[in-house]
Formats: sequence, C-alpha cells, structure tokens
Amino acid sequence: MTIVIAIDGPAGSGKGTIAKKISSFYNFPHLDSGILYRSVAYLCKQGDEKIFDEKRVLKYSQNLNLEKVDFDKLRTEEIDEISSKISSFSSVRESLKIFQLNFKKIHSDKSGIVVDGRDITTVIFPDAEIKFYITASLKDRANRRFEELVLNNPKIDKKLVIKELQKRDQRDMERSTAPLKI
Repeated sequence: MTIVIAIDGPAGSGKGTIAKKISSFYNFPHLDSGILYRSVAYLCKQGDEKIFDEKRVLKYSQNLNLEKVDFDKLRTEEIDEISSKISSFSSVRESLKIFQLNFKKIHSDKSGIVVDGRDITTVIFPDAEIKFYITASLKDRANRRFEELVLNNPKIDKKLVIKELQKRDQRDMERSTAPLKI
C-alpha cells in the first residue's frame, strides 16, 4: 500500500517547503500540484492564441510532460496570474486531477508519496492517510512570495505582492470547481 501524505494551504504558506522536507525525510516521491498549473500556464503563454481559451488550455493540460518543463521559468508574477486564472477551468482541473492520481499509480512500488496544493485533501486524495492544512499570516506569505519573485524581478514591489496574494486567495476560495477549503 502506498501512503498518501496530502498537504493543502494558500499561496505562499510554506506547504511546498514542508512537503519537500517530508519527502526528503521519508524518501517519498513529491508532487507539487502548483507546478502542473504553472507548467500549463507557461505553455499557454508561449502560443499566439488567446491564453484563456479553455479548450486550448485543456489540450495543454492533457499533453503535459514535466520532463520537458524548464522549472526556472515558472516562478514569475505573470505565470502566477495565468495559472490562478486557468485553475478555475473545471475541465483543466479534471485533466490535472487524472495526472495527480496517476502519480500515485506510477509510484505504487513506493511506501508513500507526498502531494501538495490547494485541493489535495478535499478533491484529489480525500481519503489520504495523512492530511495537513498549512497556513500563515498574509504578511509572512507575502514575504515568502516576495523572496521567490525578487530573484526573477529585482524591481518587484512588495505591496503589489500583497495585493496579488489577496486576489489569489479570493479566486482560490471562490472558484466553483474545487475551491480551497480550510
């Protein structure tokens, strides 16, 4: 049996850091579901068509291959914004849900996996053996996100990061498909 350690929380809460530490400690494979949405956002941005065309976004999500993704290009304000918006498409969420469930199947020979995101404990792996909900103050989350983003954009404004996190939280909690739940 493969144990699932599911971790949810809002943007910048530290869930990814915690997931990586648990993964490393137990030598379990780790999947950051945010990377899936960021990767699809990046692929959409590369095309000439409209970024927010759901059918187009769905096509990218269905053909996603993480081995071809340049992860260094995924931590930008623009990719944050696009990934947050495309995550509201129910067809895309369903497609990436399949990807995440397959992650467990691929690693069925392991004693456990660690998966983090916004709906892991409620939608993707609601029967996970171990569940965590990670949170932090808006100020702490903004500081954490700022430190990530400043590497790609030294001129980034911390007040803008706070505003964007607030908008992201609202979108994540109010989307009709798989909203972030506490």
